[in-house]
Amino acid sequence: MKIAIIGTYPPRQCGIATFTHDLYQSLQYSSNQDHRIFAVSDGSEYVFPEEVTYVIDKENLNSYFQAAEIINETFDACIIQHEYGIFGGETGKYIIDLIKNLKIPVVTNLHTVLEQPNPFEYRIIRQLGQYSSKLTVMTQRAIDMLEKIYQINPESIALIPHGVPQFECDQEIAKKKLGFQNKKVMLSFGFLGRSKGFETAIKSVANIEDDDFVYIILGSTHPNVLRTEGDTYREDLMEMVMNLNIGHKVQFVNQFASEKLLKEYLSACDIYVTPYPNEHQISSGTLSFAVGAGTACISTPYWYAKDLLAEDRGILFPFNDANALSTIVNDLLANPAKMLYYRNNAAAYGKQMSWANVGKCQLALLKELSDQNTTTISLNNAVQHHVVTPIFQTNNRLSS
Repeated sequence: MKIAIIGTYPPRQCGIATFTHDLYQSLQYSSNQDHRIFAVSDGSEYVFPEEVTYVIDKENLNSYFQAAEIINETFDACIIQHEYGIFGGETGKYIIDLIKNLKIPVVTNLHTVLEQPNPFEYRIIRQLGQYSSKLTVMTQRAIDMLEKIYQINPESIALIPHGVPQFECDQEIAKKKLGFQNKKVMLSFGFLGRSKGFETAIKSVANIEDDDFVYIILGSTHPNVLRTEGDTYREDLMEMVMNLNIGHKVQFVNQFASEKLLKEYLSACDIYVTPYPNEHQISSGTLSFAVGAGTACISTPYWYAKDLLAEDRGILFPFNDANALSTIVNDLLANPAKMLYYRNNAAAYGKQMSWANVGKCQLALLKELSDQNTTTISLNNAVQHHVVTPIFQTNNRLSS
């Protein structure tokens, strides 16, 4: 089965591009087929790697039609990464024009499910549900929201977790390499932006008692933020650190968190924190990676964190509550056995989320849909041969 994967792709620096790349590699690893990428471009990328077979011009509708034509001619199935903002047209509606023209099984992976969508956002999800063979999401909560808010048939939805890489580096070796010998390391990573809650984590550091503690914020400023306001947010955070007199306990690493760099820092860290300020987030690659790395995870109770860190896989603290965060961190640092308990729980669950397992899940789902599609076409042909009006759809799209 040859699969076309649609999404943003490196060298674009964004979470969806990283996810698409990791998914591609997992599918290549799990099968002997030569799968390919259809990369959505906003013009910021210069050269794509060789696995990109076609570049979709984000704002050119004809580019979407041509992509659909190539996919139908060459591929057996298609996986679409959906996130508002990466596709052209009003609310990204050009992806609907593409998917309506596909004649093969299509799985659409939803990275965002909004609790209060506007009419355009609502219609996009409804249409994705109508024209996709299956919608995939990363949590049970997302399934519930699709059913209750968007009236999507739950039989049209599958749960496949966010994939995580293999973490094989020894913690002490990683700490030594990064210069954190004998340090207790707390980490956050990802693009810097004002919606990430880094202020809360920084304020908590002022109340951390351990003299060997250090908090690392790894990541460059989001490209969209950089274009509109420069690096003022990072400068504001650094000024906060200086005003709190905790410069010796907070370090900023102003680099894009590539997988190689990320593995090093996650292997070295003891505690991982996502201090997001509101609950409306249905997935988080950063928290998924931290669980996969077997860190002691602390997070505010946004939707994805509540699901992922359930059953003692991590610890939740209230939104914007720096005192609560510092209390939890101090307790973990003072109780190594408790720290190890949470780390072991995270690591055990993280193994289930390995990209190798996720790739196998995707392939199994696509094979099931492909078999159903073949059966449907055969039945249609048999019915048409007997001059009876066909009752099956030839492309086996499952509508809501």
